[in-house]
Amino acid sequence: MDYEMFEDGFSHTSLGAIHFKHHPGTGEKLIFLHGLGGTTLVWKRLMEEMPDDLDIYLIDLLGHGESDAPDIDYTVSAQFQALREFISLNNNGNSYLFGHSYGAWVAAYYATQPYTCNGLILEDSAGVKEEFEDAASSGTLDSSRAALMKAALEFGANERVLRSILYSNYIEDALDRSMLSNIKQRTMLLWGANDSVVPLKYGMILNSEIKGSALEIIPDAGHEPHYEKPKEVADAVLRFVSKA
Repeated sequence: MDYEMFEDGFSHTSLGAIHFKHHPGTGEKLIFLHGLGGTTLVWKRLMEEMPDDLDIYLIDLLGHGESDAPDIDYTVSAQFQALREFISLNNNGNSYLFGHSYGAWVAAYYATQPYTCNGLILEDSAGVKEEFEDAASSGTLDSSRAALMKAALEFGANERVLRSILYSNYIEDALDRSMLSNIKQRTMLLWGANDSVVPLKYGMILNSEIKGSALEIIPDAGHEPHYEKPKEVADAVLRFVSKA
């Protein structure tokens, strides 16, 4: 599957236009949500490993890439609202949601609400409440925010949007255990064995709290297995969707 051949489009939500790239196909449907400061381009290497029959949407989250960047608080619940409307506008309630890091947080939040999707794939997910509690208690929260800001800005992300995300009252949208118990969709967790950004222990919390979820660890990968080990991630995705 060639990323350069995806069709560009926009869906107009109440919070702004969401840019997407679409590869139409007759097979399973998947929607991909990138991480903090990312764009649809982050999936290029992974798409090269995906079969052509899949129907795939790659979207720029609100405030990212070519999507609108309205003057709002960029909470996860706001991203969820835009995603919910995008899914409704494109009739994708029967898609799998694949999210990486911040995008996985948005996908997991979506799955805690009474809306449908075929299944959930969370790759090195941010947003677990214990992650923030640990950072606060260890005194590393500010330095972590600064590091994330610096890394995202180097890739041309919108500074205003990043500040809103990183310094929002994120704890209101954090994935606590009661929320995770509401996830009923089939769920696969993918995690880089060497992830130093969101360590594996948070994947294990997700695995223990999302009933029936499966945790697959990608050896020799860090926080971005879809980029570092695209073949392994593609194989895991295909195994998951083929068991629907």
